[in-house]
Amino acid sequence: MADVLTKKQRSYNMARIKSKNTGPELVLRKILSKNKVRGYRLQYKILGRPDLAFPKTRLAVFIDGCFWHKCPLCFVKPTSRIEFWKEKIRNNIKRDKRVNTSLAKNDWKILRIWEHELRKNPDKACLKIIKRLK
Repeated sequence: MADVLTKKQRSYNMARIKSKNTGPELVLRKILSKNKVRGYRLQYKILGRPDLAFPKTRLAVFIDGCFWHKCPLCFVKPTSRIEFWKEKIRNNIKRDKRVNTSLAKNDWKILRIWEHELRKNPDKACLKIIKRLK
């Protein structure tokens, strides 16, 4: 199926997709603050640019969007531009694996939290981080 939007419309839509300070990130940061979890950095300059990085304990936290990273529970296949999205998402998954491997080799712990986990139970996601920090 061909794209239902013009090139200009598609460009506008894609430009509006944020890569930092997303809704899930703000939810997580708010709950971390409420639980007095400190010491993290935003967009820390290591491979993969984790959403949150705790440099002292070397914990990298990534918040993966269910669509962009193909969540096994709630991924919904796109209905237009199927080949484009298939390749885009496949490349995202490959990149995630490369980043995980590289960071682990450099003694970083990696925690990936699905977007739906934050929506359903932000406290549980916060507890995952607290446990990994200890």
